Amino acid sequence: MMTRAMPILLAAALLAAALPAAAQTRVKVTAVVAAPVRQTLHLPGTLVSPQSSALSAQVEGRVDALLVEAGDRVDAGQPLLRLDDTIARLELERLEHSLAEAEHLQRDALRLAREAEALAGVQSVSQSRFRTQLAQAAIEEAKVRQLRAAVAIQREQVARHGLTAPFAGVVTERRTGRGEWVGSGGSVLQLTVTDPLRVVVDVPERQHGRIEAGTPVTVLVADAAEGAGIAAAVERVVPAADPVSRSFRVHIALPNPEGRLMPGMSARVGVALGPAPGTAEIALQVPVDAVQRHPDGSARVWVVQRGGDGAVARPVAVRTGRHSGDHVEVLSPELRPDDLVVVQGNEGLRPEQPVVPDMVG
Repeated sequence: MMTRAMPILLAAALLAAALPAAAQTRVKVTAVVAAPVRQTLHLPGTLVSPQSSALSAQVEGRVDALLVEAGDRVDAGQPLLRLDDTIARLELERLEHSLAEAEHLQRDALRLAREAEALAGVQSVSQSRFRTQLAQAAIEEAKVRQLRAAVAIQREQVARHGLTAPFAGVVTERRTGRGEWVGSGGSVLQLTVTDPLRVVVDVPERQHGRIEAGTPVTVLVADAAEGAGIAAAVERVVPAADPVSRSFRVHIALPNPEGRLMPGMSARVGVALGPAPGTAEIALQVPVDAVQRHPDGSARVWVVQRGGDGAVARPVAVRTGRHSGDHVEVLSPELRPDDLVVVQGNEGLRPEQPVVPDMVG
């Protein structure tokens, strides 16, 4: 099946066939395209953490062990700190012994109740005695349930003498040390998520409607590898504009598996804008290298056409518009989609100069 590019390639080959090679200038050509304009908006941004929490102990006590230092990476559930829990553990042990005693008394009360039930059947024990034994068994069962609840509460108290990481991240600040007394609710560590990070960008309100969740972006972080742009996408658009700056905020999720990026770094964000609302945004475009600009501000492209003796280059005046990647919008009544324009070798060309076109792109 013939592709769209094959007729253009065939035309270029036919244009090159007529004149001897010695009388022609070899040039690289490509086709004028009619396509949506894809502008890139360049904006400053700041790297922030999507979550940073001041961690605190759930009970007060003396720090017995601090298991992390500032800068350590931790996993969710990893132990971070332990308070002295000696008294809490002794109370737990006392309650466990009381529970064991109560369970023994409950079993004995149940045995006596079963024996009274059997004897009551042959009238060896009065019904009153039987009901008393049943009541005693119920009382002992209630004591066991109370003590089981007390043991569960005390085990939770013991557990609360330790602090574990609620999420994976980096310890960015340590606010206590071993031997210090911490109060309930007092901040002891700062834990910050660093993968992924979030890039916060303020976008002018005139671009509202052209940026949405999933819009591709390129993030260039200061102090990162030379010119290394990171491909990412818009995570969310905050649905509220700043009444002072007339801008709205955009969040971009930025992968950081190696941890080389840090919150607070500055970034330069290139946002690939979609078409403006209510417009098709289809325009004639040529590669930037195809446009020759002059000191007086005018511009032109060289169009390759078939002349009487073969392929010739003809200058066409154009007005340039918006950039779309490595292409630029051109406005001229003389240009049509699929016209061939010179992208390499256009220096020194003269009107109607014979050329040998080689198709690129």
